[in-house]
Amino acid sequence: MDFAPLALPVVLTLALLSVLGVPLALAVGLRGFWVVAAAPAFAVTLVAGTAVVASWLHVPWSVLPVVVVTAIVGGVILLLRRRFPGPGESLVPAPAAGAVALVLAVLGAVFVVAWRVLEIIQAPGNISQSFDNIFHLNGIRYILREGDASSLQLGRMTSPDGSLPFYPAAWHAVVSLIVQMSGTTIPVAVNAVVLVVAAVVWPLSAVLLVRTMFGTRPAYTVMAAVAAIGVPAFPFLLMDYGVLYPLQMSLALLPVSIAAALRVFGLSRVSRPAGLPWWILVLFGAVVGMTLAHPGGFVAWLALTVPVVVSAFLRAGRAARSTRRRIVLALGFVVYLVVGAMLVKVLRPPAEARGWPTQMSVGEAVWQALSLSMWYLVPAVVIAAFTVVGVVLAVVSRQPRAVVAVAMYAIAAALFVVVAALPYPSVRDALTGSWYNNLPRLAAILVVAAVPLAAYGAGRTWYLLRDHFAPSIDAGSRRGLFWAAGGTVVALVLAVVAQLAGPVSRAVDWAAPSYRLDDASTLLTADEYTLLQRLPNEVPADAVIAGSPWTGTSLAFAISDRRVLMPHTLMYISGEMAQINNHLDDARRGDATCAALADLGVDYVLDFGRQEVHPGYHAFPGFEDLAKSSSVRLLDEQGAARMYRIVACG
Repeated sequence: MDFAPLALPVVLTLALLSVLGVPLALAVGLRGFWVVAAAPAFAVTLVAGTAVVASWLHVPWSVLPVVVVTAIVGGVILLLRRRFPGPGESLVPAPAAGAVALVLAVLGAVFVVAWRVLEIIQAPGNISQSFDNIFHLNGIRYILREGDASSLQLGRMTSPDGSLPFYPAAWHAVVSLIVQMSGTTIPVAVNAVVLVVAAVVWPLSAVLLVRTMFGTRPAYTVMAAVAAIGVPAFPFLLMDYGVLYPLQMSLALLPVSIAAALRVFGLSRVSRPAGLPWWILVLFGAVVGMTLAHPGGFVAWLALTVPVVVSAFLRAGRAARSTRRRIVLALGFVVYLVVGAMLVKVLRPPAEARGWPTQMSVGEAVWQALSLSMWYLVPAVVIAAFTVVGVVLAVVSRQPRAVVAVAMYAIAAALFVVVAALPYPSVRDALTGSWYNNLPRLAAILVVAAVPLAAYGAGRTWYLLRDHFAPSIDAGSRRGLFWAAGGTVVALVLAVVAQLAGPVSRAVDWAAPSYRLDDASTLLTADEYTLLQRLPNEVPADAVIAGSPWTGTSLAFAISDRRVLMPHTLMYISGEMAQINNHLDDARRGDATCAALADLGVDYVLDFGRQEVHPGYHAFPGFEDLAKSSSVRLLDEQGAARMYRIVACG
């Protein structure tokens, strides 16, 4: 398959994240690997934040307002830094071995994940044949049509009455910019952004977290990259299930936000933060984008940073020299718990969307959490083993950062067990309702939490063995460089072998069919896709098209750039829309159906049969048996897919 059409949008996605994020990272005072790894988080924050501001100011959406806002924010930060010190401590040149390991580890992870993502999507223009993708694809077109990418406006696509006042739109905003800049189609732009998020943003973010917790020694860096690509529940599951592209972006940025929290609370490898207010700004710059990509990432951050905050309060309490100071700290901790509980309660979907049932026994859920075999049921043996080793070494060493890593993993594992198996609905909903009580979302979060612990277990084991058998190796020497490079290559080769034979191969095998375009595709068959690609040459630009959204006809909006009566399956249906849905086939001049067609501007209807994206049947009587109706005239067809012009009203 020729993936050349992906080249330009991938390059533009990388450029967008870099050109926006790197200058801001430098302006705030970050240096070294922090600049590269934090840049995507800052860029997403700038894109999502600018979208809201541009909407308020009625500025049409494009890359121009994003660049302007970036320049303003960066300029203000630089002016402030002239007076106040930035966050970066003085940089000591890292040993060559560490630099080589970092480059090889990151590039290896990028290559392996990109290869797997391309295996899943199979062709540049393929789409995920899934329920949620109807909203995601059409949401991008809505932004382009309306010139508004605000998270406070995207919900109006399906709820024009304002009943959905907030929908996280950072991912959609980024993809819409790539469509604008590249001139490519929405499906190709989606695949380009997904490729960059999974293969570039996620490994960078994961490696940054591990280096922040445990330092820059080569073994920790290499194993962070290996662990990040070896458990398919993230990033691959969120390409398969749902499809949950916005949550994938949010969780890819989650490790950066945790790393920033470690710096703020003094639990990074550099124990005392320099320029604390600036690190708070770094944290804010990462968390906003992560949240506006998907609030589920923010709630995951709240959960996984509990050990960080508790550790900071305990250290401050031990260091306090007065009872008054201890009382203040205790009150502060109570406020933290109350605010956190309120946020968890507020940041959850409606009750009707949280009805996902348990799927296994508690024992099975515990085994999946320990073996890292969530969803795909194939244990990630090597990474799971090093995770267990990490627990043992952390207990033995009692190193604060290692203990925090164990606690993060324990919290994520407990949440997974709760959502997968807890038989007490009210308790389960209280703990995991923020993630829809949905197992795949918690499985993905568990991967994020396991990576630091697995990297610590593997890296610490390596250094214990090396110190025992070869204590004289100098990391800065040629011999040290050779061993670091050789060890990195061996680790990455083993990772590739594991990719070919292990759980990731199972994930690819399960996910690829949902991107396959053929006569059995659930959302759009090959014939239906072909017909939609012809529509722009046959239907006026201002036309509105009716049809059952469950059968894929609504994607005429995303793919054909023609407005549709129902851009999603779950949306507000007005009385006039219901009239068309129920009576189009028997419309007559002067009746209520013709009045509704005229008011809504509907002139065409698509008939994609009865095959729906989910097995089932949703009745739209007005669209059935159109081949026998005198209300419409056949305009085009491709196989069983048909497009009609409405002629009943004169």
